[in-house]
Amino acid sequence: MPFTTTTRIEPKANSLIVCAGTVTCTSVLSMGSGFTVFKQFFNQNIHYQNAAGGWQKALQTILDNYHSQQEEMPAYIRIAEQDGYLGGVATVPFVAGNVGLTFETLSDSVERKKRFKEQYKAAVQGAVLDAKQLSRPLFLQPLGIGVYGWDAKEAAEIVAVAIAEADPNDEVDITIPLFNPTPGSANELFKKTFIRKMSEKKRHPY
Repeated sequence: MPFTTTTRIEPKANSLIVCAGTVTCTSVLSMGSGFTVFKQFFNQNIHYQNAAGGWQKALQTILDNYHSQQEEMPAYIRIAEQDGYLGGVATVPFVAGNVGLTFETLSDSVERKKRFKEQYKAAVQGAVLDAKQLSRPLFLQPLGIGVYGWDAKEAAEIVAVAIAEADPNDEVDITIPLFNPTPGSANELFKKTFIRKMSEKKRHPY
């Protein structure tokens, strides 16, 4: 299916809405701008499996386990449901602070960057594969191109490769919201690079 980029926060009906997780915040309440859309669409705190405490408790447990070094951060997890939508959280490394999803210590910067790219790719592919399994449209927020320090062009390239590999037959209807894509902004650079890289794979926006 074709993909689209949009400046409007309007997921299609029954979409799997995937927003950015965190490896820096220690609480769900402190998760900021990258998680605003998720909190907006899943404000009733309903876990998709009706777990006690809702998705907020489930996500808080994940954060607690990660920050206490009991469990590594999952790159992707489905966690919420409301008004026909399902919600997932995709987490990428905090590249600006050299903080990854795992607890491995990598002193070599080249190897660390390689592993971070792999973790980024896993986050995107987890979301795409989940949407594919669910036969739902995917509303996927760009990941890591703000304070997390990912180069927008590099991130767009990773996303394009991840989508092509996870969805080789182009089955998933994907929307990527890009807020305020002003000239020269990270969102604008992401958009241009993403469209170009997808066109190289014979996929074009509608």
